[in-house]
Amino acid sequence: MSMKQTPPPASWADDINDWLESLKAAGLSDETVRCRRCKMTKAARDLAKTPKEVTGDDLVHWMASQNWKPESRKAYRNTVHGFFSWMRATGRRSDDPSDELPKIRRPKPKPRPCPDRYIIAALRKATTVERIMLRLAAECGLRRAEIARVHSRDVMDDLVGKSLIITGKGDKQRIVPLPDDLAEYIERCGGWLLPGRWNGHVEQSYVNRHISRLLPDGWGCHSLRHRYATKTYEQTHDLFLVARLLGHSSVETTQIYVAMPDSRLRSAMNAVRLAV
Repeated sequence: MSMKQTPPPASWADDINDWLESLKAAGLSDETVRCRRCKMTKAARDLAKTPKEVTGDDLVHWMASQNWKPESRKAYRNTVHGFFSWMRATGRRSDDPSDELPKIRRPKPKPRPCPDRYIIAALRKATTVERIMLRLAAECGLRRAEIARVHSRDVMDDLVGKSLIITGKGDKQRIVPLPDDLAEYIERCGGWLLPGRWNGHVEQSYVNRHISRLLPDGWGCHSLRHRYATKTYEQTHDLFLVARLLGHSSVETTQIYVAMPDSRLRSAMNAVRLAV
């Protein structure tokens, strides 16, 4: 299932396409390039000037007018800054108007693992394929885009069972263990787990839509990944192992995913209670 992308304004099209080509040449993944194309296309349409006419004030006013969460605001700033830095580096502009954009202060997110009772309720009302999607997120820690790209050829034999080879952000590969029944189901597909309507595989929005529909409001696919991280850490007490299973290059990122296990919190509570 493929979503048709909105083209950038004609006055921006050549520059944006050339910039995206440079990102591909640098080895960025197709998903990363697609996301940056979408963000830069929105910026181009909102700014309503040619890329050579945009000023720093234009960019500041534009970003100030957007009602974005901190994560989105930071992502848009990085995209715009990357584009105009490239414009200057390639001689298309003599300056970089994005230098005037302020740094984005983003509050440190807190771990938010989805409670098991919500996942079990979702599994009960899910279709067979939706159950597989839920379990790949909650039991294997896959991102939405990774679930969309699961293929039968990625199932491999390890020393004690089956594992899944995952190509994650930045085309970095990792291997996670699979429950036997999940491995068997994926292998039986003989191709993409979630084939697209015409060819290839579905997009991550398809996975997100189905999982979000099954979970209560406020709980999405990423909260299932937080649940996987928290449960894995509770069993192993090895943050580096959890980072490797999640595909994180930094343990600092993994700490955002791992909530203090409830069992330890309850033990601490019992330890400090006063016996009266």
